Amino acid sequence: MSSTPGATDSDSAEAMRRELARLREMLEQNSDWIWEVDAQGRYTYASRQCVALLGREPDEVVGHTPFDFMPPDEAERVGRIFAAIAAERRPFAQLLNRNLRKDGRLVVLETSGVPLLGPDGALLGYRGIDRDVTEREVANERLRHIARHEDLTGLPNRMYLREHLAEGLAAGQRPSVISLDLDGFKPVNDRLGHAAGDRVLTEIGRRLDEMSAAHGLFAARPGGDEFVLIVPDGVPAPSESLRKTLREILGEAIAAPIVLDAETVRVSASFGFARANGPNDTVEALLARADRALYEAKEAAKEAARRAGISGGG
Repeated sequence: MSSTPGATDSDSAEAMRRELARLREMLEQNSDWIWEVDAQGRYTYASRQCVALLGREPDEVVGHTPFDFMPPDEAERVGRIFAAIAAERRPFAQLLNRNLRKDGRLVVLETSGVPLLGPDGALLGYRGIDRDVTEREVANERLRHIARHEDLTGLPNRMYLREHLAEGLAAGQRPSVISLDLDGFKPVNDRLGHAAGDRVLTEIGRRLDEMSAAHGLFAARPGGDEFVLIVPDGVPAPSESLRKTLREILGEAIAAPIVLDAETVRVSASFGFARANGPNDTVEALLARADRALYEAKEAAKEAARRAGISGGG
């Protein structure tokens, strides 16, 4: 018997079709991509919003896993995370993941899902949504870059330097720190002005950045005319390889002439070297040892210059 007076089975079926059509329209017009996967992570349903997000029709998605559309390293990373989530049959929210559109462009998706469980509690799959957060993440990455790099040279700043060292030490590595201080920079800055001084610092930063890229180093500018290079673990000290790197830094990257509008100038550098002692070493201690070695090198240079002056005067 119909629950509505005067309604027929045909009326009820038509009302059901209209309701299903309305729900389907809501799904297809939703700005988020709605999907379902089975227990093996294969898509069993994909709304048409996957065309906007991935550039793929639903029938190109169904039967595949989300990881099929990610770069290999991202698929491995997200796969580990999702495996742990699925093992506990728990919901998840705002899982960021990088995907490759059909045209090859990267898109960053934010994924949320809830488990689908059978009567016996067995995991049948997941139902969830994806939304495109590429623009947001690009903006966030830009802000992170600005926060961790200094304005003048674009090199990593003091905060990023400390983060880089902390990560290496936490991983059990023994990086080496080369602390550089420019000699002859103050006279250039005083005589030609701060704008010329900034151009010198920018050029030195560019050279150190290029050298770091070529030799697998990490260059930073904590401030002023001070620069720091991190030599990765695996270069023993004091090795000929490290000495060669130092000679290249001083002879090529620092001492080469710098052409300004008014004239060509040259600067040199003093440096201090320190290597991490082991797992109990700290960022503060390592940087302090490099700074102390730099100070000692500058004092030794001053003493050598003084002695040379006395000798020449005699």
